Amino acid sequence: MGTVYLAQHPRLPRQVALKLLNREVSADPELRRRFEQEANVVARLDHPGIVDIHDRGTHDGHLWIAMQYIHGSDAARLTPREVPIDRAMRIVAETGAALDYAHSRGVLHRDIKPANILLAAPDTGRAERAVLTDFGIARLLDSNTQLTSSGTFHATLAYASPEQLSGEKVDHRSDQYSLACTLFTLLAGHPPFAATNPGQVVAGHISKPVPRLSAVRPDAPPMLDEVIFRAMAKRPEERFGSCREFTSAAWESRHGRPAPARTAVAPVRVAPTAVNQHGQSQSPHGQDQLPHDQGRSTQGQGQSPRGKSPSPHGRDQSPHGQSQATATPVAAHTRAPQPDRRTPSGRGTALAACVLALLFGCWAAWVVAYPRANVIRVVLRYRDLDVAPYAAGGAAAAGAAFLLIGGAVLLLARKRFGRAMVVLGSAGFLASLVPVRFHYDSPNGTTGLSMVAGLVLLVLTLLLTLSTPTARWLRAGGSTHR
Repeated sequence: MGTVYLAQHPRLPRQVALKLLNREVSADPELRRRFEQEANVVARLDHPGIVDIHDRGTHDGHLWIAMQYIHGSDAARLTPREVPIDRAMRIVAETGAALDYAHSRGVLHRDIKPANILLAAPDTGRAERAVLTDFGIARLLDSNTQLTSSGTFHATLAYASPEQLSGEKVDHRSDQYSLACTLFTLLAGHPPFAATNPGQVVAGHISKPVPRLSAVRPDAPPMLDEVIFRAMAKRPEERFGSCREFTSAAWESRHGRPAPARTAVAPVRVAPTAVNQHGQSQSPHGQDQLPHDQGRSTQGQGQSPRGKSPSPHGRDQSPHGQSQATATPVAAHTRAPQPDRRTPSGRGTALAACVLALLFGCWAAWVVAYPRANVIRVVLRYRDLDVAPYAAGGAAAAGAAFLLIGGAVLLLARKRFGRAMVVLGSAGFLASLVPVRFHYDSPNGTTGLSMVAGLVLLVLTLLLTLSTPTARWLRAGGSTHR
């Protein structure tokens, strides 16, 4: 919405970046407010990783902001997939330190992306330095009103957090999500959910699993995938407590030590608002502390809860006196084989078909139908996106799930109609599988494993439901329920 010029300060011997609001949008009160908001927000911040604001004013009806000039480029202009991993991590770590400082001052950026990270060129005695800019849609943490009176979404879709896209309340962890997307982009050469269709990008952030960076960047350590997974968790409470924790974990994963990405998730999330007062602001030069200080914030925060709960052993105490108290063992022997003669051999196969049909129905509802409903709710917020394909795919998956779950229940009750429902549900889902995958899978196939699992369930369910033993068990149902 503005044009940036390189200008000479009228009184001091230095150059400044002069941001001027374009004439064609100067009459828009909303854009003027956003322009002024940027100056007011950044003026509150004093950090070497954030562009300084020198002055602002009006000239000939134009709003202008005089900012610190950063000699260099921005992270978006780096050669895709050729950025050294350590360099990308330092850029993200320095940006994360600036973000933690802004968060400690009650400011959210809300539009983190490579283009908004300036890279100051190396100079004598000074290495490359990342500087955060463009606080045009920033918001104060203590503000109860949106920056835009209309509630319009202004962040970049490729880096927006799920809560931003859903219109939910955002906090500092939303910037962390966008920062993780930025790290992925710097190393992979494309955003995590790259697609030409904006609806697919939204669907990726809302419901798709995060792709593995190591799949497109072989020199990236596998543990870095886990770190990015956590920083890009769909639920904010499952992310790191701060940007410093995220960048520390990323650095540690690179240097062969176990990344703390999977430790102490639950304890950190008990009071997420307390993270706003984390000690990130105590050092205004976190970018110089990456190799030495980053491990501090995540060490010793607890152990991973996975695999720690012992299995109960109560089954070792099964009573033995009951079998010895039988006074007529002959009668017991005559009763035991009786069910085997009355129950056909297809009982196990039929019960397995019931279980698989139930599992497949739940899979279709939870993995396909439910996320599609959530995506539809988000897509409806954007008038220029076509909701029809999402609605069709979601309805098909929901109908198949209903038939499968209902058929499993009726099949368990030995109703032949249940068998027909399971077959119809499986066939219906198979018919809708291609369009569902077309609309919801990402270009690099991140949901392929989930679809393969669904296909395996579908094939096994059909095979067992249509098998001869299941048919024999259903035919014998009349005599069993006399």
